[in-house]
Order: sequence, then C-alpha cells, then structure tokens
Amino acid sequence: MNRNNLLEIIEQSNIANHKEYLSQVLRPAIDILRNTDAEPRLGCSRFGGAPDLPVGSEWPTYEKKPYRFLGQINFTEIASTKRGLPSKGLLSLFVADDNYDDDGYLEAFEDGYIHGIYIPETTNLETIMPPHSDIGKTTVIEFFLTIDIPYDEYQLKDWPFDGVQSDIYTEIRDSLHKSSDYLLGYPSHSTLAYDPTPGAEWIPLLTIDSDDSLEWCWHDGDKLMIFIETERLKNLDFSRLRSDAG
Repeated sequence: MNRNNLLEIIEQSNIANHKEYLSQVLRPAIDILRNTDAEPRLGCSRFGGAPDLPVGSEWPTYEKKPYRFLGQINFTEIASTKRGLPSKGLLSLFVADDNYDDDGYLEAFEDGYIHGIYIPETTNLETIMPPHSDIGKTTVIEFFLTIDIPYDEYQLKDWPFDGVQSDIYTEIRDSLHKSSDYLLGYPSHSTLAYDPTPGAEWIPLLTIDSDDSLEWCWHDGDKLMIFIETERLKNLDFSRLRSDAG
C-alpha cells in the first residue's frame, strides 16, 4: 500500500471528508512477514533462535541475568532506505522478560527491559549460543513497505470520527498491514487506553504480537512496542530503547 492508494480508498469511503486531515498524519511503515521455508543464514533477519554478533562477543545481561534473544534485523534486506532507518548494519534485540525484580517480573515499560546491539559492519560475525538455555525456535523474516495511520483516538489529536466512522477507519487501517509485526508506523496494542509512545521525541521502532511458537507472551498475550528517540536513530545509537506492552 502506498500514499496514493490509501488516499483513493479514503476518498471512496464514508470518511472522505477527513481525507486532508488523514493525509497529514500518514507515516511510513514496514510489515514483517515470516518465511518459514527459508533456512536461517549468518547475518540474516530473523525472529528467535540465537543472535549473530561480532566474534568473541559475550551474551548481554541485565543485573547479571542473561537477556533473552528477541530477533535481529539486517537493514540491507529492507528495500527502501529513505524511512529513517540505517541503510546497512545488523540490529540485535534482546528482552528481559525472564528477569525478576523484588516484586516479580521486570515490566515492559521499565528501563532495561529491551537491549539493542547495533553492528555497523557484518563481516566478522558468529552465532552466539544462549547461556544455560535452549536455543528455541527461529524463523527468517522478510520486509514489505507500507504506510500507517494512528491506531486509535489516543494517538491522534482532536479525533474526528464518531462510532460508525471509527469502524470504517479501523477497517481501513487494518487493510494497510499484512502482519501485526512491523517497523515504524504507529504502535498498536490490545488493551491500552493511552498513547504508549514515551514522548514527542520518540518514535516507534518495532511492534510485535505475542506468539506461542516463539514463546512470546507480552502482557498476557498482547503486543510489545519498542521505541527509540529520533536523534538517536539518526546517529545509529540503539543503546537506549524504551518499550511498553498491552
């Protein structure tokens, strides 16, 4: 889906009177689809399994407890580089959902829940096995360019849609995505009654759904949303990521 396609759909719908308004809030997004027939290779984009890190790397930890590998994104596999993402390099993401604090699990909105490692050059990599745990299932992922509009009224100032129009709006937004897993765009969720974006200087980096096969269960089966500051993304600095789940 591209901008012109979306505006044409809106023009032909019962929310056509809001076409100009919606054209101002469009954002680029990149759907993530699993290719279960492909065999993972060194440095390829994938969910689950084990990360490919520079030779000799140690497994990252949070307060001396090992993170769990979430997945990795090879930016050279994304067709367009004009969406604010790096044109090359490998981003490995880790999650601390197996780590406990004094009151129970470390919550998704707490600092340190998501850990990112960005590797600008991918010529000296090796697959690093997780410590003291099974490698788990892995799946190769592929990317498809699309666009996005806000998920709900909490992400859009002066929400202009009534009940019937809201249903039409939701149908149109759903049609933009081939997957509930995607980069950029607007964060989507199942239960939150607020905008999970940490602040005006932050943008969504990755939104992913729960998945039993990968042993992903975010907030009782909802979605995990990962955010990055705009300036840090421009500087290829993935050392400070925020997240929420719901």
